[in-house]
Amino acid sequence: MNTPSAPPGITVVIPHLNQHNALARCLAALDAGTRKPVEVIVVDNGSARSTQGVVNDYPWVSLIHQPIPGPGPARNLGAAQAQGDVLAFLDADCLPDAHWLAHIAAHMARDPHRILGGDVRIERKGHRLDAATAYQAIFAYRMDRYIAQQGFTGTGNLIVHRKVFDAVGPFKGLHHAEDRDWGQRATFAGYRIGFAADLVVYHPPHT
Repeated sequence: MNTPSAPPGITVVIPHLNQHNALARCLAALDAGTRKPVEVIVVDNGSARSTQGVVNDYPWVSLIHQPIPGPGPARNLGAAQAQGDVLAFLDADCLPDAHWLAHIAAHMARDPHRILGGDVRIERKGHRLDAATAYQAIFAYRMDRYIAQQGFTGTGNLIVHRKVFDAVGPFKGLHHAEDRDWGQRATFAGYRIGFAADLVVYHPPHT
């Protein structure tokens, strides 16, 4: 008889640069989820003022600093210092669904070697959408299509076992499309990237 795998240890890695209010909302959403975070690493990438006050209310958040500019190097440093065996990359301006971490744990317990790209949805404020927000809600962040057609997923909602991440190698810096580059390297190396519709995060509309 096959016994279920133990729930994996998950480290959430969040790069941050001058988005203090957004980061506060992101951490509050993680705190309100059905599965509590064990470890979250916020990697500040040179903000104009200290981020410490934003993270002080959460004992499970570590704040570290990456002087090399770019979200790729920030994510790499967070991954290098992570204690969990699963890395969940999340953007500071995204709000994870209440079940985000619980669904990650379930997916990775079933297949730890698979790379997952979650569903990034435009955050709606109110029942009526203006034209620009409605357009983005339909056409922005089509992770399912990126995965199926181009072999990559966005790094703002990317889940990967740390052994797989180490095998593929780090994200590149500012002069590269880091999500496309990393995902296509992973695909070329033979790893499967799957779209997980239940891993939902909400991104504010671009104005």
